[in-house]
Amino acid sequence: MQQSSFEDAFARSIETARAARREYAMQKTIGERFVVPRSQKKGIHTILYRPLTNTVPGKLPVLFNMHGGAWVGGDAVFMESFCQMIANEIPAFVVNVNYTKADEEPFPYATEEVADTVKYFIAHADQYGIDPEKMAVGGHSAGAHLAAGAAMMLKEDGIKLACQMLVYPCTDITADPDKPDDLMSVITRLFFPKGGNEHRYISPLRAKDEELSGLSPALFVLCGPDELKPMGIAYAKRLIDRAVPVKIKEYPEALHGFLEVNRSDYPAGDARQNPEQEAYCKDCEKYLVRELQAFFAAV
Repeated sequence: MQQSSFEDAFARSIETARAARREYAMQKTIGERFVVPRSQKKGIHTILYRPLTNTVPGKLPVLFNMHGGAWVGGDAVFMESFCQMIANEIPAFVVNVNYTKADEEPFPYATEEVADTVKYFIAHADQYGIDPEKMAVGGHSAGAHLAAGAAMMLKEDGIKLACQMLVYPCTDITADPDKPDDLMSVITRLFFPKGGNEHRYISPLRAKDEELSGLSPALFVLCGPDELKPMGIAYAKRLIDRAVPVKIKEYPEALHGFLEVNRSDYPAGDARQNPEQEAYCKDCEKYLVRELQAFFAAV
């Protein structure tokens, strides 16, 4: 099959992202870079954040955050100010997971990294002064996809999370035969030439009913003209049908990525960076802080 112009552009974007990763790895951060050790596996690169105030009593809840970028682009450094804001406002300990990109390791490698990172901090909770009963996974777009898959992995390992924060999530990485040039079709051809993308860790929307039962509560943020919105709504409905607590916030006029691109650490020049989208971003930040506080308090 001849590659489409979109597929060619996506392949070029992977090459550009690879070159940029070395620069991102050298960038100074406001958080603490930390590599989570794993036995017989590569360590997981993260950036850690604590509340800037030193007067927070007791053990801190934890948010594990994953950035977007179609599984191949972006970097944790683009979400530094978001993570520090969450750490300050909740207050919480935030682990910004710089997961391995799909062009380096096949799915569900990055999802396993998220789950292993949660397990590491549960095992070292006393060392970090964090509460292992108050942990949440969360992400944006591709990062939300990883969060959803990791929540399923962790549930199957007997780990209950306070919630999973799914901001305009992708929940189904399977190709639509009627749309050979859309992103999921390209992803399927590039990363799943032998199939396997219907697995529940990779396409949570396709999980069996019994695999969805008992999942951690889910907090959804959806935006208007977004091709991922239908699968976000469909996944929320499936969770509700399995008695999983779900909250949904929709921004009908917000554009996909609005929460990330309208922060100071995101590269300038994106068309979504404008006063209207920034206002949605600020409102959504406040919403997420309130809801995360509520989920942590309910544990």
